[in-house]
Amino acid sequence: YIPTCILQPDYTISLHNLYKQKIYSFNRATKDVQLKQKIGLETKIDKNRNLSLIDSSKIIKNYSFIDYIKSGVQIALSIGIDFTSSNGIPSSKESSHSIIGDPKYQRNDYERAIEKCGNIVGKYDYDQLFPVFGFGAVINTSQNRQPSMCFNLNMTNDPNIKGIDNVLRVYRDCLRKNIISFSEPTKFEPLLRKVISRIDKNNQFEYHILMILTDGVIEDLQKTIDVLVEASNLPLSVIIIGIGKENFKKMEILDGDIFPLTSSTGKIRTRDIVQFVPFAKYQNNEEQLAMEVLAEIPRQIVEYYRNNDSAHIQIEKKLKLIKQKSQNIERSQNAPNSK
Repeated sequence: YIPTCILQPDYTISLHNLYKQKIYSFNRATKDVQLKQKIGLETKIDKNRNLSLIDSSKIIKNYSFIDYIKSGVQIALSIGIDFTSSNGIPSSKESSHSIIGDPKYQRNDYERAIEKCGNIVGKYDYDQLFPVFGFGAVINTSQNRQPSMCFNLNMTNDPNIKGIDNVLRVYRDCLRKNIISFSEPTKFEPLLRKVISRIDKNNQFEYHILMILTDGVIEDLQKTIDVLVEASNLPLSVIIIGIGKENFKKMEILDGDIFPLTSSTGKIRTRDIVQFVPFAKYQNNEEQLAMEVLAEIPRQIVEYYRNNDSAHIQIEKKLKLIKQKSQNIERSQNAPNSK
């Protein structure tokens, strides 16, 4: 399921000052844009009645989410799972991680979220290999008894797990075989930095989605905001799935729909990359859950490539090649047979 996207105007016109800083941008449909004419503005008055000298302008063609997928952009899903003690111990029926009962017939809150949300987003993952990380637990097989804020769920050097069904199996084994012990605190920053470190900045055709499953009791809110503001320039989106019925106020802050995220140094995010979904609210409505989980992904992908000049150029070249190839095939099919 892909939610309906708002149709984007065909072109974005950006005006820049003498210091090459963007001072204004606006959208126009194709019929309104005369590409061969210079923009005849020399000054612009902003909302504070200040004059800005315009040194240059740039017109770029906008593309839709479907265009980027056609060009070869590949989606890579990573998963983070909260194993902190605020979730309750697995041997308790009240725990969101409860392992009481047969998993074939009675899944806990995290298993249902992994299965339902994982299959929604994972459907678009290009290789079905999911790096899965846990956080907030002590690894019982390790001599280090300090809580790990980010560890590979499969306890190997390679965090990739093939398919959502195997993610569920590895998750259940972690609990059933007592491989980990729940601990604290709950921190997002190490997990975010781990996923960011795996992004190949030279590969403009791979876009990453991190899905975090958590009860929402986070203790490093400002550090997490700092990382998210920093990551707003990267090919990354973060979907936070709230498990249980805890107070998700901090998760709503991270979502940033009301107030844009601002770092501790005063830097404001360049784009919104976070979507928060309270799982309990939508778990019994498959279609609504899919809509909520994927609601902002198409727009976030479009905004990343539109704001990134080098990525936009590569995408544009690829789309032109695809169009040219399609036209050549069409010509050859329509050409009369020569004897």
